[in-house]
Amino acid sequence: MTTDSSDLPECPRRLPECVDFPVRHRWPVELRCDAVVLRPLRLTDRREWNKVRERNRAWNAPWDATRPPNSSRVAASFGQMVRALNTQAKQDLALPFAICWDEAALDPARRPTRASRLQVAGQITVSNITWGSAHFAHCGYWIDEALAGRGVVPTALALVTDYCFQVMGLHRMEVNIRPENAKSLRVVEKLGFRDEGLRERYLHIDGDWRDHRSFALCDEDVPDGLLNRYLARDPD
Repeated sequence: MTTDSSDLPECPRRLPECVDFPVRHRWPVELRCDAVVLRPLRLTDRREWNKVRERNRAWNAPWDATRPPNSSRVAASFGQMVRALNTQAKQDLALPFAICWDEAALDPARRPTRASRLQVAGQITVSNITWGSAHFAHCGYWIDEALAGRGVVPTALALVTDYCFQVMGLHRMEVNIRPENAKSLRVVEKLGFRDEGLRERYLHIDGDWRDHRSFALCDEDVPDGLLNRYLARDPD
C-alpha cells in the first residue's frame, strides 16, 4: 500500500542546524548532516559499490544476508537490486541510500561536495515500509571498515529515522541485529532504541538461520528529534 505525500503534515523541523529536510517526501531525496551524506543508490555506483564490498568482505560477512537452502531464487545482481529498490522507493515502500563521506564538509574554508559526486562508503536502506494502521518500517545498514568508529552509522540511522518520522509520517522504526554484532548493538544503544527481545532464527545470515535482537523506536519517543538527541549526548 502506498501513501499520498500530500496528505502528510508539514515537517515540524525538529532538526539540528546542520540538517535540512524537504517539507514533503518525494523520491529521490538527499539527506546530509555535516560530512555524512545519504543519497539514492544508483546504477552507476556498481563499480565502486563492488570495490567497497570486496574490500570489506571479511568485515561484513558475519552480518550479510545469504540465500536459504532449497531457495529457488537466484541472488540479484547489483543492477537488479538497485532497480527493485528504486521501484519500491517510488511507491513509498523503501528508501535505499548510499552512505557517503564528504571530507570537505569538515573544513569551514571549503564548500561541501555535491552529493552526486561522492563515492559509496556504505549503504542504509529503510525497507518493508507498511502503511495502513501500522506506519512502520525496518532499517538495515553496512559501512566501510575505514569509517568505523567515526559516528557515521549512528548519524545515518538518526537521519533516516527523523526523515521517516518527521517528513514521511511513519510512527515506528525497527532494527534487527545479531547478538554477536557488538558494533551494531552499540549504534542502537547510542541512539536509545529499546531492546524488544530475541527473535529466534529470524534471518538467514552468513550461511544459516540466525537469532536477532529486535530494537525499536517510535516517533513519540523522540519529541525533539532523534538526531538532536544523539548530538546532544555525543557532540563529538
